[in-house]
Amino acid sequence: MTEMTKHPLRIAADGLRNAFARCGFELLDNGSYPELERTDLNIEVFHSPAPALKQVTTEDETISLRTSLLPFSLSKMKGTFPIKAVSFGKVFDGNDETYPARHRLEGVIASDMNLYDLGFLWNRIVKAAFGAGSKAELVKLDKEQKLTDLSSWGSSAMKETTLGKTMTWSIETTLNDGRTFTLGYMGTVNWLAAALLGLEECRQKCFAFSIDVDDAACFLHGLKERSQLYDNRQSYLGNYNDSSISASETFEDRCRDTLRSMGYTEGFGMKIYPPGIYAKMNMIQDSWDLNNQGVLLKEPLGENTGLPTVLTPAIEQILSEKWAAGETEAKAFEVSHIFIPQRGAHPIEKLALSFGAYGENTDLKSFMNDVDELLTSVGNRNHFFLPNNMAIAYETGECRLILDEKMSYLGSNAGGISHKAEENFAIGTHAYMANLELMPIENKAKEEYGYIAPELRDN
Repeated sequence: MTEMTKHPLRIAADGLRNAFARCGFELLDNGSYPELERTDLNIEVFHSPAPALKQVTTEDETISLRTSLLPFSLSKMKGTFPIKAVSFGKVFDGNDETYPARHRLEGVIASDMNLYDLGFLWNRIVKAAFGAGSKAELVKLDKEQKLTDLSSWGSSAMKETTLGKTMTWSIETTLNDGRTFTLGYMGTVNWLAAALLGLEECRQKCFAFSIDVDDAACFLHGLKERSQLYDNRQSYLGNYNDSSISASETFEDRCRDTLRSMGYTEGFGMKIYPPGIYAKMNMIQDSWDLNNQGVLLKEPLGENTGLPTVLTPAIEQILSEKWAAGETEAKAFEVSHIFIPQRGAHPIEKLALSFGAYGENTDLKSFMNDVDELLTSVGNRNHFFLPNNMAIAYETGECRLILDEKMSYLGSNAGGISHKAEENFAIGTHAYMANLELMPIENKAKEEYGYIAPELRDN
């Protein structure tokens, strides 16, 4: 049986998300919602007592990486009371030059619950996540909050309005072994209830909450530094043997679980790229080629200057770290966002998957067999590989474009890594990589599932 691992961050996130689901919450986002927001809409609906995140703004200053999940998620939460919903995804902090992406859970509880019922609900959530012997306590904090007036959402008239002292709590958690930590924060946002119901005025109670999953994962796994959470070496990740499936049946989780079952280990690579990264992986650097320039930031984060257009530099960096650690066999993957620049327009944002491998038992044939197995497992049975010598990031003769039976390009390719890129990344053996855009792959899977043979159609 193939040994399966699960990233410690996913263990913490899925444990909490499963707990919310068991307690009647709708699970939203899962990291697929846009990570770029209009700068004037990139606000915090609930101002948590946790340290504020600094906006990471693009060069034209009109859009920035999100610092909160709720602004985009709220439109998915509208409905009939009671409403319980939670989103999971990355937020970004310009104060952190090395690991600017943080994982967070943010949600809404809109109901007539009193404080006793809320405390009981959080106890249920914590027990479902960490065990029957754990418990939660809501500790009231006094906080002067400034919230953005959303009555003119999207206009230049948006402003911050002081609402005075509002009720805010920390969610103090005790685990089975007696350890205690602050899981997150919750606050009253009663004004939001009317917006969720589409009413001008509403007396229903509404609470928003926020949980920093990075901090929770570090505490649960006994990590002293957050940087340890993003160690891509197998000597670290191999300690987390876990065959449990992801908390949701989204397409990206389907891909994630399939690769885990094939022996691939999830890693987390660079989220913002340094200059010269595309040249390092042997990609063309002509001025006309926007794909190989990236979406530049207004203010660099240390040496990092732009958002990724492909994930392959990040997966090559992960393979490089594994080789430097003395790993003679490696299989790694990552699911993340890419941002395609557009002249005179905002970037196109896509969800992508990249995975790579090297080792004595890995060659072009075996790696393409892995690509084939992944595609078939997630519903793309009608695909084939077309050799292409134009993609110089791949070794000559070893690039394969991924097409469907109608000769439509699925936004994906795979093959052997260019020997120049291997030299630049100090990977001391021949390695292989694949870069897949998930939307065309998912759409193709849906098309195949819904296909009806002509002779069986009504017309």
